[in-house]
This record gives sequence, structure tokens and C-alpha cells, in this order.
Amino acid sequence: YNIKLTDTVYKDSPQKVLDFRIVSKDHYEPFTGADGIYSIRYKNTVNINDFYNVTNILPELSGINYSGRYDLPYFTAGLEQLAIARQAGEKTAVEGGPCLFGTDEVLVIVTRKGGQTDYFDYNTGKSYSLRLHSDQEYDFGSFMREHGSEVESIQFENRKTGLTPQEWIFIKYPFEAASVLNAPLVIPIPDMSYVKYLKAVLKYTSASVRERALNDFRDVSHEICDKYLQIIDKFKGIYRNVSCEVVHERNTALIDKYYKARSPYIERNKVLRSLTQIPEKCESVKDYISMPALPYYLYGIKNILEIDSMDETDSYRKCSKAHKGTINLSCLLLPEFLSKDKMHTIFDAPADLKEYGEYVIE
Repeated sequence: YNIKLTDTVYKDSPQKVLDFRIVSKDHYEPFTGADGIYSIRYKNTVNINDFYNVTNILPELSGINYSGRYDLPYFTAGLEQLAIARQAGEKTAVEGGPCLFGTDEVLVIVTRKGGQTDYFDYNTGKSYSLRLHSDQEYDFGSFMREHGSEVESIQFENRKTGLTPQEWIFIKYPFEAASVLNAPLVIPIPDMSYVKYLKAVLKYTSASVRERALNDFRDVSHEICDKYLQIIDKFKGIYRNVSCEVVHERNTALIDKYYKARSPYIERNKVLRSLTQIPEKCESVKDYISMPALPYYLYGIKNILEIDSMDETDSYRKCSKAHKGTINLSCLLLPEFLSKDKMHTIFDAPADLKEYGEYVIE
């Protein structure tokens, strides 16, 4: 675009921010503010900022003490309105958290009548063993649509042995922000959303196969959810000024309150038409685009700061649109970190490159 660095908001940014490698499709464009200074806008929704720019808008966030805070680009929107609301003494809440699991972490093993076994990755749906045509792979959804009646059993292998650095920071950062903003925090662990997708593809199978598969998957998803709950409990002990609720499938009281409160905003034809072109994903997408509004559903708090992944930009936009005029939704979205091969994001990397481990909680 022939724009000089000195004409952008990044002219004083740390070199690590300027060199940060983001693996995503090209949805970036220059954006000029009222002052004539350029920044980069992603998906025509969020602007990329460094930590200094973020704290110039919302100074309280300078209290965040995550060691890598100065090295990251942040994908932001609505922070100015949040700052105005806080100056007026209005209540604020924080929402955010990790996905349940990523690529190559839960294997789907499908056995057909006759003994043929097929393998899929639950996250991507990608087949490890089948091709529809010579150059086109099956995914789990299309396979079940065509062969669901032939399926004898579906099992799941949990390969997730711990949390990744990305998942750890998606828990720590919301706690940090909630602490310095003296705001309540809502963390969704979307095991219920992953179950909804499975229910949708299982409709092509027999009732007995469906029941066994759902029970087996819940064993896996609850085991993974428990890993997060254990870490969240440790953070609760550190950030004692943060009132934190965790929304997940077994927290039925919160789930019921959440779904009842969101209905007037999400169950509208205008919203439903824009959700997804994949029917099996419709119910889970309803969750993803409504989760940022959880503090409003649970507490009635209208000023919300979402701290999540840049991959949730579309969910942020759709949530904002669905609740336009009702909530003041802002976001501070973090980039996806690269795995050890520096080619995949941690979320999309093979399991042996995800760097599972125990991380210092302080």
C-alpha cells in the first residue's frame, strides 16, 4: 500500500510486535483514523494495536503483568466506548477463555457393519483414511450423511495430555484483565457446543449407536473440561478480587439461564440466516456467537470486554450485531501462537508439536 511506518500507529512499536508472524488468510487492510494515522484492520472489524496503544485507550490495562504483553499484536474494537462507560461509573465485565480442544487432539474411530474402520479428526472433520474421489477427502460430516446408516459404533481417542501455552494464556489473560478492571469474569468452556455438533451428525445413525457415541464423547469432553476447571480454580486462588463463573455443560443452572436469556437475540431469522452454511454446525455456532454476551445474560452487565483469540473475530462481529443497541461489546483478541515447527498455529498443529506442559501460575 506504499505506507510509511512513520505514518502508522506502529511507528514506536517494539520490533517483536512488528515481526510477529500471524498465520491466517489475507483479510488485512489499512485503515485511517480521524487523525489521519494509519493502522491495520482485520476482517473489517478489529484494528491491530500494540500494548502501548491499548493502554493509551484503557489505562487500567497497564496493570496486566503477563511477561509477554509488550511482544504481542492485539486485535481490538470498542475499547474507546468501554473507557467512556467506565469513566461514567458503569459496571464492566470480562468474558473469554480457550476452546475445548484443537486439531489432532480427539480422534474419531468409526466402525461400519462388516468391520471397516474409518478415522477422522474431531476438530477439523478431516478423514485420516478415506477419499470421496481420487483428489477429494471425506470429512466427518459428509461421511456420516452418506454412510450413517451403515455405522455400527463410534469411539473417541483422547490425545490431549495437558494444556498448551495458547490455552494457558487464554485463561490467564482474562483473569489479569478482570483483576485490574475490578470486574467479574465469565469463562465458557464449550464442551456443550462440541456435543451439539456430534448430535447433529449422529442423526444419520441408529438410536443405540447415537446413545453410546454421545456417552463416550462426553467422557472425553468432560475429562478435558476438568483439566481447565482445575487450572481455573488455581487462578481463582490467586486473583481473589475476581468473581469468576465458568459456563460448561455440567453447570446446568448457568446453562439454563444462558440459553433462556439469549433466545430473544439469537433465535431471530435475521440472525439465524447469517450463522453458517453447514446445517450440522448451526446449534454450536449459536453458542459461539452468543458467548461474548454471557455477562449480560448472567449479570445484566452491558459493558463487556471479550478477551479471546483473533480467530473469534467473526463471532465478535456477529454477537455485536445481534445485540446492537443492548450491549456495549468491546474486544481485546490475542494472536494465535506458532507451534514448534513455526508453520502451524498451536491450535492446528499435530499433537506432538503442541508443547503440552505445566505452566507457572503466578
